[in-house]
Amino acid sequence: MPAFSYSVTTKLPRGRVWSLLTDITNWPKFSDMYSDLHWDGTPWAEGSALVGQLNYPIVVSGRYVIRKCDPPVLIRYLSQTRDAGFATERTITLEQLTDGTLIQVEAYVVGRPEMPGGASEFLRSLTTRWFDEFARFCDNQTVSF
Repeated sequence: MPAFSYSVTTKLPRGRVWSLLTDITNWPKFSDMYSDLHWDGTPWAEGSALVGQLNYPIVVSGRYVIRKCDPPVLIRYLSQTRDAGFATERTITLEQLTDGTLIQVEAYVVGRPEMPGGASEFLRSLTTRWFDEFARFCDNQTVSF
C-alpha cells in the first residue's frame, strides 16, 4: 500500500487555519484542483461525505467520506473515486507552533491507479500542490485574528 507524508507551515494560528480549511467555499479561492464541491450529510460529521470533482492530476468524480473529525486538530477521510481504480485514506493534523501552525498530511493508496507514475506520483503531486496552495492562502489572509 503506497504511502506519502507531507508537511507545510503557515503563520496563522491553528484555530484560524482550521476555520479556513473546513470552509470548503475557500477551496476554489486558492486552488483549481477541486470543483463542484458540496456536502452529502452534515459537514465534517463522521459518515458524511464531501462530493465533487478532482481536476488534478487526473479528472475524476470523488467522494470524500469523513472517518474522524476532531476540531481543531484532526481530519481523517476516505477518498473514493469512480473509474480511477483506487481510493486514498488521508489524515490531516494541525499542530500549534509558537509562530504559526504545522499542517501534516499522511496518505495511503488502496488499489492500482491507472495513471502515469502510479500511486506514489499521484499522492506526491496532489498533496504537495494542494497543501502548498492552502498554506500560501493562509499566509495571505489579512483578517485580524
